[in-house]
Amino acid sequence: MKTKTILASVLCSGLLVASVNAAEVEYFVGAAAGYQMDKVDGSLQHDTEDMSWQGRVGVLIEQQHRITGTFGYMEDKFSQAGSDYKQEQYSWLVSYDYLIPVHKDVNLFVGVTAGANDNKIAGRASTDVVWGGQAGVQYKWSEHFSSDLGYRYLDQDYERQGISIDNSQQVYLTLDYKF
Repeated sequence: MKTKTILASVLCSGLLVASVNAAEVEYFVGAAAGYQMDKVDGSLQHDTEDMSWQGRVGVLIEQQHRITGTFGYMEDKFSQAGSDYKQEQYSWLVSYDYLIPVHKDVNLFVGVTAGANDNKIAGRASTDVVWGGQAGVQYKWSEHFSSDLGYRYLDQDYERQGISIDNSQQVYLTLDYKF
């Protein structure tokens, strides 16, 4: 009986390893430009908005699962009540997207994101956890190049000395190179 159990376990493990090894895995790098708006409340009643810039690296598994690491930067300068302010935001994000093929060169995608935003606004800095999701469309220009047009919503809990940032919303366009 023990021999049959051990043999069955080895056979199942072998099949599992074979299926994982057979998975198609591709790597990519890219960059993005977009427009970002942060909802700011409290003593500063000004929603910040400006261009956002991103660098990204990731892996595509079986053409339908994508895991992406993203570094982003956004800066906005504004005046309120005669005072000048500046918001800087650095983002470190990890995303998972499920890609839905709709044409040989077009995928829709929907996914979740988690990470950290390092915000500095009105001289007050803090690094906080962010989470949210994104959706969009991907177009494959060639075997190696593709672009995403997407929307991302990130909830965050920045609150320092009467200023809070509730969320960030982004519309972005990427250019990615797949190896």
